[in-house]
Amino acid sequence: MENKTQVLLAGCFYMYPMRLTKYDVKLTKQGITFNELPQKKNVLKTQKSIHFGDVVGCRCKKGKSEKDPSAYFSIFSYQFKGKSKRKRSKYEYSFGLCDFQNFEDNLKVCQKWRNVIVCLSRNIVVNINEVEFCTLPPSPTVLVLINPRSGPGKAQQIFESTVKPMLDDADIVYKILITEYAGHASDVVKTLKLEDYSGLVIVSGDGLIYEVINGLMSRKDWAKAIKFPIGCLPGGSGNAMCCSINYLAGEPMDPDMVLHSAFILIKHRILPIDLVLLQTPTDQIYSFLSVAWGIIADIDYESEKLRSIGSTRFVLYTIMRIIKLRTYRARISFLPVSDQKLKENGKSSKSVKFARPRRYTIFSNDSNQEALNSVYEVGCVGKFKSLDEGDLRIRSQSMPANMSGYMTRGEKPKNSLTSKSDNKLSEENEDEENEDEDSGHHSGDDALNGEVENGLVDFNLNSTTDEVFEDSVDETISTISDSTDPVPSPLLSPLDKDVPKTWTTVEDDFVTALAIYLPYLGPENLVSPDSKLNDGCIHLMLVRKGVSKNDLMKIFLDFTTGEHINSPACEVIKCLAFRIVPLTEKGNIMVDGERIDYGPIQGQILPGLARIMAIQ
Repeated sequence: MENKTQVLLAGCFYMYPMRLTKYDVKLTKQGITFNELPQKKNVLKTQKSIHFGDVVGCRCKKGKSEKDPSAYFSIFSYQFKGKSKRKRSKYEYSFGLCDFQNFEDNLKVCQKWRNVIVCLSRNIVVNINEVEFCTLPPSPTVLVLINPRSGPGKAQQIFESTVKPMLDDADIVYKILITEYAGHASDVVKTLKLEDYSGLVIVSGDGLIYEVINGLMSRKDWAKAIKFPIGCLPGGSGNAMCCSINYLAGEPMDPDMVLHSAFILIKHRILPIDLVLLQTPTDQIYSFLSVAWGIIADIDYESEKLRSIGSTRFVLYTIMRIIKLRTYRARISFLPVSDQKLKENGKSSKSVKFARPRRYTIFSNDSNQEALNSVYEVGCVGKFKSLDEGDLRIRSQSMPANMSGYMTRGEKPKNSLTSKSDNKLSEENEDEENEDEDSGHHSGDDALNGEVENGLVDFNLNSTTDEVFEDSVDETISTISDSTDPVPSPLLSPLDKDVPKTWTTVEDDFVTALAIYLPYLGPENLVSPDSKLNDGCIHLMLVRKGVSKNDLMKIFLDFTTGEHINSPACEVIKCLAFRIVPLTEKGNIMVDGERIDYGPIQGQILPGLARIMAIQ
């Protein structure tokens, strides 16, 4: 059994630049502890610690004086400040050494400490017999796309003031590209040499993420390209992806969401994320967030004129649209993941709670299994199997060895498999599993792996996701890696044909319909609290005509906590596919915050197709 408290390195250092006080410093796999050496006998000093989970980087330095032979290493840590633990703050700890008469010998000791610290902060295992030979891992290289016009127009300022210093602390090499026009990001990724970078970082709102994903999916090598790791930092009005990543990682969103998102970006693992294939009468597109119709779409689109005030625009237009309430008629169909049913006439008085789905689980029932297997096979996900404890394996990952030729930092343009949270979620799903067994339906312990092929890996060199691919997945991927065909959609009938008989259809007057697959729709809008990055299902929320304005206002207010799902007027159902056919002539349909042509739209889940930089 791994001993995380075993001392790997120990030494006596001073805290730079105060040389008079010496500290006893010990390094374990968990972190560093240090305490002041007492000047008198029997005088105990308080021990302080630095946890590697908070450390983003370490750097060796030389004293300011040329005659000074001392060397020191500085640790950059972002720790929670105060008892509330609502915000991380930067701490720099500099440990100096002057045991030798020349700088080179002192530096050699500091470099050994630095190498071990950087490896352990990136989840690279270092054993006690490897300390003397531990080398510094290569610096990852990322392409940073910044949209200067997103939201309030402060994305570039956000990067320069907050993100850039953190990337420098973490020794991450980056190239900056400022987008110049709508669709620029899509054009860039269509021809981008993916092998030149370890990932792509987007500083913008959700619109640029939408562009990038659809640009990657339009490539001839889309099956390989869509696995290119994407990271995101909040620079827009909505920032639903960033909010969702922070929420699932347990990181605060307020205050200073940018700092916490940048921390996640640096400390991330590469995780699979669901996409949804959407079809309209004229197009096929790929969505990572939501499809909105009715009042939610109206608020999103009509508030565009107030984009300069940021997320406040959504609040103002929510009030306006509730006061001047519109209703729309539509025929809505969906393929449920189990025998879930809509509330009768949308007026049930009973509060319904939806249990949190287990991570990486695909829900299905026997009647839909054949179609689902087809999705998983061709959609780069592969068939799944239920994993016993003995089936779990760890696949280590390594950075590309050839880092030469990368852009220099700041160049301007032109291993535990089960965590505490796993156990908690498992307990929360116990009742749900029993209900599934009693009803004859199955929710398997099917799993996805975060491994990324072709050398495109995360900064945490030996990190893994919690589960693993079935062995045949790599073969499946290799057979379609050069495919130029569109992603198949076996769950969907042509839009001009009826939906399959296994679907549920309801025609009624609605206030809104929202298909969402991430927890957050925007700041303070926890619309789908049960959603995960890759739970393999779409959460369809319906609000029908007849809801009072007071109840509707309460639903929107409850978005901050997610309690709206217990409103009798709010219907939420998990599905694998859906279709919305508007029967009212005028209206808005928004896909990931982008307006598309008004008309029929349908979509199906593509489980774990893309890759995201996150912590879950």
